[in-house]
Amino acid sequence: MTQLFRYILLSLLFLTACTDSPQQADPNFTPQFRIQTYQPTNSPVVLVDESHHNFLTVDGRFAPFKQVLLSDGFSVKANTTPFTGTQLAKADILVIANALDRSRTDWQPPYELALTQQEVEQVVLWVKNGGALLLIADHAPFPAVIDNLAKAFGVIFTNGHVSAYTFKRSTHSLAVHAITSGRSYEDKTAETPIFMQPVPDASITQVKTFGGSAFQPPEQATSLLTLRKGTVSHEPAIPFQISADSRTISTSGWSQGAVLEYGKGRVAVFAEGMMFSSQLDTKTGQTYGLHSPGAEQNEQFLLNVMHWLAGD
Repeated sequence: MTQLFRYILLSLLFLTACTDSPQQADPNFTPQFRIQTYQPTNSPVVLVDESHHNFLTVDGRFAPFKQVLLSDGFSVKANTTPFTGTQLAKADILVIANALDRSRTDWQPPYELALTQQEVEQVVLWVKNGGALLLIADHAPFPAVIDNLAKAFGVIFTNGHVSAYTFKRSTHSLAVHAITSGRSYEDKTAETPIFMQPVPDASITQVKTFGGSAFQPPEQATSLLTLRKGTVSHEPAIPFQISADSRTISTSGWSQGAVLEYGKGRVAVFAEGMMFSSQLDTKTGQTYGLHSPGAEQNEQFLLNVMHWLAGD
C-alpha cells in the first residue's frame, strides 16, 4: 500500500468522522476507576465552549471528555455565549474544541474566523491575568477558523491533515515534563524536608493521536508531542479531498501538543480532538479514541494536562 493510498483512506476516515451519520460519542464509554482528586470545595470550574458552532460539545461527541473530568472531581459547564470578561471570570479553565465559523453542512471554503477580535483580546487578557486555556484545533478547516486566537499566543497551525501517530518516551517524541511525569503528593510521615512521591500510575510513556493537524509552538513553549522525521501534512484545496496533486508540507519537528505559561496563566494547545474522547462508528461498531489500542494512557494524560492547567 503506497503512502498516498494510506492518506486517501485516512481522508475517508476523516470525512466519516466529520459528518453527522456514523461517528458519535461512544454511549458505552466508562472512565477508568480512580479516587477523585477534587472535592466540591476545591473543584476547578471547566468552561467548555459551545458558542462557536463547535464540532465537539460536552453532550455530543465530547461527552467522554466530560465524563473523565467529572470522574476526577472537576466541575464542567457549557459556555453558550460569546466570550466576555464577565463570562470568563466564572471559569478556572476554558476549553475551545474544534470551533467553526458557522453551522456547516459541507466543508467547502472559504472559511471565516470563529472568534471576533474582541473575543480574542478578552481571552488573552483573561489568561494573562491567571486563566487557563485548552485549545484544540483538529484537521482542516478547524485550524483556519481559530487562526487569530492561535497566533495571539504565538502558535502557527498548518491547515491540513496528518496521519495518526503514537508518541513515546522511548523515541523522544513524548517529552519529559511535569505533565508526563505525573503529579506528586506530600508524604508527611517522612523526615524533613517533606519527601515528594509521584502519584501511582500518573506517569505517561505513550500517547496516541488519530490524525488532526500540526503546529509550530512559540519558542517559550514545551512541545509534549513532537512529530518525528518523515511526517507530512496533506493540504488539499478542499478538506478531505486528498489526491496525488494535493500540496504537502513536511511537519518533522512540528507539534501536536504543547504547553506554555503566559503571564500569570497557562495555555495547552492540541492538534487533535479524538485523543481526548471516545467515538463510535455506528455502521461498523468500531470505537476510536480513549479505548483504542495504543491509547491506554490517553485518559491519564488528559487528566495530567488538566491538573497542570489548574495549577497543580
